[in-house]
Amino acid sequence: MLWRAAMLGAAILYGVSAASGASPGDASKRAAQLAADMCSTCHRPADKPGEPLVPNLAGQHQAYLVWQMRAYRLAFRDDPQAHDKMWTPASGLEDAVVNALAAYYAAQPPHPGTPGDAALLARGKSLYETGLPSRNVADCSACHGAHAEGEGIFPRLAGQRADYLVREISLIQLHLRNVGIMHSTVEGLSQDDIKALAAYLQSL
Repeated sequence: MLWRAAMLGAAILYGVSAASGASPGDASKRAAQLAADMCSTCHRPADKPGEPLVPNLAGQHQAYLVWQMRAYRLAFRDDPQAHDKMWTPASGLEDAVVNALAAYYAAQPPHPGTPGDAALLARGKSLYETGLPSRNVADCSACHGAHAEGEGIFPRLAGQRADYLVREISLIQLHLRNVGIMHSTVEGLSQDDIKALAAYLQSL
């Protein structure tokens, strides 16, 4: 099952749909306009407060953003929020515009960390760096980096909203969001664990 998800993810990332004929310059202009006129209603730049339960896109990796937008376009991302909020706006995006939008957000400075309760952050840091071997929970840093900076299709988690992370990890636990290997990684986490991990990541 995991290999099928990985293969489909790779197909989404490298382009299943027909390539756009738009020039790179035209695609970049359209992407900047879309970001300003449509995307910004939910996805705010780093210097403005974000919307609740909405991910921060500024500074996110281009490859990850391309993968996710194509997953929305193909309705592979079928969790409730994807269906309700992203399927329609993503459905008409050409490959060139998807790539340009991803590049636009990747070039922005990432959101700064938000301080939190010291004890909660310490627990989250331990979960992130070492996992919970007694419950077969692997550490997060192996894929997402020592400082949650991510790389390629492994998303940057540093500075991400805690409420968004709690929701997404919970959706993965319930198999309402399909993220392959992440299901086994998070299935041993309690809700308190998830909240501590999310608070720590938001603080980075």
